[in-house]
Amino acid sequence: MKILLVNTFYYPNIVGGAEYSTKLLAEGLEKNGNQVSVFTVDRALSKCEEENINGIKIYRGTGGKFNTLVRFTKKGSVFIKIRNKFIELKNSKIIDELEKVVIDFQPDVIHTNNIYGISPIIWKYANQKKIPCIHTIRDYWIVNPKNVMPKNKNILLKKYQEHFEKYSDYVNIVTSPSKFTLENILKFKYFKNAESHVVFNSVDLNMEETKNYIEKRKRYGSKKIKYLFVGSLFENKGIRNLLSAFEQIKNEDISLTICGKGNLEELVKTAAQNDNRITYKGMLEKDELKKVWLENDVLIVPSIWDEPFGRVVIEGNQYGLPVIGSNKGGIAEILDNTHSGVTYQYDSVEELKKAIIQFTDRDNIKKYYDSILKNIEIYSIKKQIESYEKIYKKLEMN
Repeated sequence: MKILLVNTFYYPNIVGGAEYSTKLLAEGLEKNGNQVSVFTVDRALSKCEEENINGIKIYRGTGGKFNTLVRFTKKGSVFIKIRNKFIELKNSKIIDELEKVVIDFQPDVIHTNNIYGISPIIWKYANQKKIPCIHTIRDYWIVNPKNVMPKNKNILLKKYQEHFEKYSDYVNIVTSPSKFTLENILKFKYFKNAESHVVFNSVDLNMEETKNYIEKRKRYGSKKIKYLFVGSLFENKGIRNLLSAFEQIKNEDISLTICGKGNLEELVKTAAQNDNRITYKGMLEKDELKKVWLENDVLIVPSIWDEPFGRVVIEGNQYGLPVIGSNKGGIAEILDNTHSGVTYQYDSVEELKKAIIQFTDRDNIKKYYDSILKNIEIYSIKKQIESYEKIYKKLEMN
């Protein structure tokens, strides 16, 4: 089958989890005997360019009137940012580039993911060309340009949602990596003509490696417990609550390592200077991060926003780490599926502190290892590929 994946950014221009997920999906589908190409608008180009990465043909478009650099760097005047928002609603110029891609690649299915800048008119285009279209919801942008679940609806937000609601009628199947995200988006009456499915995000899982990591961990006997945070250093990731909870625990046999970057970097650096139990590693490359995963005992995911999925939870499990996670968004859903950790009330520093203390007993850490081994395979790339191939075939038959 010939599958055209669409995402605003693509490797090596990784912005967040959507890019990582799209890359895993593209390469996994290709390895499974499909022909896969990607259409993206992640570079400031004067014309559409083509390249091949790991067997995947990438079409990098210009973005039309959309200013990709503003989206990528988050820099630019207020006027340019507002202009970009309007272009994201209906970037008609992008259809000219997409038309050339479709003529060249001849896809059986168009699978859209994040479409910032590309705009939802791509769904109407696919319908007009009689190409089945599947959309994967990876965040909340289609219901709120601020990319958070909206609490109130003003006239501008209402018009914004009506626009996406109208175009979503052209989509044949809609998926999301968590039941939480799917159900919350569908409450807005989007995708009325589409079947809906939960298809988990995945990791490139090697079960033999995970088994080996856990066998080694079962032999650990040290009283020193090492906690780990991996993620963006922004308010919504709950880093303030984590630092507050950790600093209130007067125990010299625990440590906290923090990996990532963001606008709260100085807060983390100050905490590390004031508490020798805290180490800030910054943003790490894949090999360096793997070493950190294996050096630590427990992952903490303290998000205070509705995580659409929470991939870091299964990344931690992959290396044998049980998880302390907030009960926001898809985090609790993953832990319900894997039984690989505990959740706490997301805005309660006291509950987070109690959870951290609970894991200072290494026996409490070890009791999650078998659950990880038993359940983590549902988040393997193999399972995800199987799910999507069934969906693509269903579209092809209709």
